[in-house]
Amino acid sequence: MLRRRFDRRVLALVEVRGGERGRDDAKSACEARGWRVVDAYERGTGATAGVLTPEPGAWLLSVEIGLYGAVRRAERGAAWRVQRLARTASLEMYVRRAELLHADRELLPVWHAHTTAHRPAPPPRPAARAEVWAYRLARLRARELERWGRRDAGVLTTGTPSEARRLARAPRDAQSPGRAGLDVSAYDGRARTRTVPRREDDLNGRLVALLLWLVVTALLAVVARDGTGAGRAVAVVLAVAASGLALRSVVRIEGGQPRPAPLLGVAVFASAFVAAVTGLGESPGLTRGQMFVTVAAVGIGSGLWLLVRQWTWGEWLTVAVPVLATVVGSALLAAGSVKHALYADELGLSPGDLDVPGTWQSIAAVALLWDLYPILLVPAAYGFAKHFHYVRSELVGTVVTFVMLAGFVATAVGLVLESADRAARDTIAAAEQRTQPPAYFGVTPEWTCVQPVVPVGELPVQGGVLRPQRPYVSFGVAGGDVVLWDTATDGPLKLPADRVRLVPVDTPRAPCPASP
Repeated sequence: MLRRRFDRRVLALVEVRGGERGRDDAKSACEARGWRVVDAYERGTGATAGVLTPEPGAWLLSVEIGLYGAVRRAERGAAWRVQRLARTASLEMYVRRAELLHADRELLPVWHAHTTAHRPAPPPRPAARAEVWAYRLARLRARELERWGRRDAGVLTTGTPSEARRLARAPRDAQSPGRAGLDVSAYDGRARTRTVPRREDDLNGRLVALLLWLVVTALLAVVARDGTGAGRAVAVVLAVAASGLALRSVVRIEGGQPRPAPLLGVAVFASAFVAAVTGLGESPGLTRGQMFVTVAAVGIGSGLWLLVRQWTWGEWLTVAVPVLATVVGSALLAAGSVKHALYADELGLSPGDLDVPGTWQSIAAVALLWDLYPILLVPAAYGFAKHFHYVRSELVGTVVTFVMLAGFVATAVGLVLESADRAARDTIAAAEQRTQPPAYFGVTPEWTCVQPVVPVGELPVQGGVLRPQRPYVSFGVAGGDVVLWDTATDGPLKLPADRVRLVPVDTPRAPCPASP
């Protein structure tokens, strides 16, 4: 499946050696990639006459290369793609010139046409005051009807006000008459601005820069709020500088002729945004960790989008969809028990000793996938590198990506193991200090008095000796057994649930009452 949709076009002058056969093979290879071969001539002739010396067997192809990514470095990215094609097709090809064909679309103001028959005729002069006010009210009503689209003629035009009005009144074809009873109204605010309108790609880039500076301002504001001393002062200065750069972005969007309204609007929005992030009223706002995680999530999502948007439907259907279905499906089926299994292993238990509801297993699965988010940093970074044309060799890029991915996988697995180990250690410490143990994804250890309903000597106990006079940390009943934590042996204690009575207690430091 050929990729027909591209972000950029680069016109490359490619020298091919190997005679007519090499020329034909190079043309076929380029066309198989979806690149259009505009012209072909021998070296030293055509556009290169007097520029390059003739050489037998050397041909020059003028190739229009389509590629994804940013405008900057696009010509270098196109040259690298030709080099990769030469290695893949075993051809002798050299990029002698690469020029970006950047067609940035103009954002023409949009107008909608409406009829004018409903407009009131002005009163004759001189006119009475009542007639003048009646005319003004009628004209105001007519303008409101036009603004709300009640008199639309079903015609949309673009251009300057005079162009839009003439286009609306122009005949449909050479045989049709013109429509004199039409006028136009602005469809959006671009028609009312006096500044030179930006082109599409240029405007999008400046808007992204404005958004980035606003996010940086909010991030630095959170750092300044939680900081102290010199670090806080530096963060405040940087936040003020970032807000100034955000306003500078507005000035650049306005074409160097800023109006008070946009500057005031951005200042108010930035202040409200920073206030909401850092805390407004009784709201504490985002913590430093939450802010960094939010920014990281947005960055990872953007990088992954830049990566996958370059895939064809064939790549999605043959590679991505089966892999994602297999990995995500198996992860969702198994991830729910991974955290609980690690937690149980740290306590010397088996996963079957913890009776965890299915809802909490699903929550643990989502939490596990969230803990593994550092792995996504690698493909996200690769997506940014490809978008900005920093990947020269797909093989080298893949190798570097897999090496980094291995390191990040080890880091993510370490985070998961550390989380389960920390939760188990907190539970053990709470049992030793006689405090309330923390819950862990549906596992709610609680202090319990165990009252045997049979003589203690006849009670089968695994892992130690039961002392009914003291409370134990209980993990509940699973598989017909009560699972307890024994601080005397620093290990689990199991006994049949049908031979004991469990009585929850609120004061773990007090001894248990005698069995009735």
